[in-house]
Amino acid sequence: MTDTVPASLPAVIELVDEYMYRVLKGAEDSVLVIGELMGALTEPNAEVSEGSVGKLYPIFGDLSDIVDGFPFDYGDGTEMIAQREIRDAAWDWLSTVRNADGLEIYVDRWIARSEALPTAEDGRPFRDIAR
Repeated sequence: MTDTVPASLPAVIELVDEYMYRVLKGAEDSVLVIGELMGALTEPNAEVSEGSVGKLYPIFGDLSDIVDGFPFDYGDGTEMIAQREIRDAAWDWLSTVRNADGLEIYVDRWIARSEALPTAEDGRPFRDIAR
C-alpha cells in the first residue's frame, strides 16, 4: 500500500463500522447517519487526514450530496437514489476486509462509483473527488 496510514486505523475502522451498521439497520435516515459519520471523522482524535483514510470523508460527502441534487438532480427519485447509494456503500464497507489494503480497495471502488454517477455537466465529471 502506498498511502500513509495513521496509527489509529483500527479506531477509524471501528468508528465507520458503527455508523455503517446503523445505516443497514434502517431505523434511521441513512443520509443523516452519514452526516453524523462525517462529523465524527472530522474530530481531532480521528486522525483521518492522510492516505485512503482521509478519502473517506469526501466519498461520504458525495453520497450525502445526492439528496441535495448535487451534482445531478434526479427529480422525484433523488431521495431513493441517495438512500440506495448510502446503503450500498455501507454493505460494501462491511463486506470488505477492513484493514489497510481493504480500505484502499474500498476507497478506489467508491471514488470510481461516485465519478460514474450522472452529472449536471452533460456526463462530464462535475468535480474530481480523487483529491
